[in-house]
Amino acid sequence: MSSTTHTRPPGSGPREGAPGEEGSAELPSLAPWEAPASPPVPEEAPPPVRVLVEEARVATTGAERAVLATKINHQLDALAAGGGSREVADLLHQLLESGQLAGLEDAEGRSCRAAATKALTRLGFPFALEVRPEDLAHLRGLDEDAQGFPWVPTAAGTVLGAGILAQWWVLSRQGTAREGPVLPLILLMGLSLMALVPGVLGPERSTSQRAGLLGLLVLSLVQLYLGLFGDYYGAFSGGAGLLAWLLLMLPRR
Repeated sequence: MSSTTHTRPPGSGPREGAPGEEGSAELPSLAPWEAPASPPVPEEAPPPVRVLVEEARVATTGAERAVLATKINHQLDALAAGGGSREVADLLHQLLESGQLAGLEDAEGRSCRAAATKALTRLGFPFALEVRPEDLAHLRGLDEDAQGFPWVPTAAGTVLGAGILAQWWVLSRQGTAREGPVLPLILLMGLSLMALVPGVLGPERSTSQRAGLLGLLVLSLVQLYLGLFGDYYGAFSGGAGLLAWLLLMLPRR
């Protein structure tokens, strides 16, 4: 029995789906259908500090203004941490000189003006030298608008002077009725006046100011002890010196 061979006509391509033959179509995947992965959504960049300042200026409520001021201060701190550059310094100068930061404070009471000034000082040389004196005074808590009359140093000097005059009046009236020489007390009162000078006129938190305040405290306590427990004079001058020291320890704003 003869076998017949079926030949394909010339020029015809391979049969569709025949294994091992070139050009065969790929079989459909039997794996479950999976949705194509969506591209990652980029994080929304924070708005520029200028936009935040404009939004804070037109905010209708104090709470909204405080929230925006907090964001502004965070961005100002970030600008300072990024290193000194002319562009950053110019931006800080424009914000400060335009007055747009005036009155903006975050929830903790930190003003945006102080944050911008501090950021400018943290940029280093030469940008830190460009800080305006009024902005630096505001940063130190000595804003000209709120400084007013320096009543704390004046009150401290007045109290100490009145106490020394009262003590001197007592000495002149009673003389040496109580035991002990008068000269050491006069010396202590004079040293108290000398310690008051750097305590009042010394730069804020300077070594001279701290030394003056410490000397005033020690001298006042010695006089107060002699007047109350040492059967000696010094209660008026010591008490006045201690009160003056307490006044000078108040924050100067």
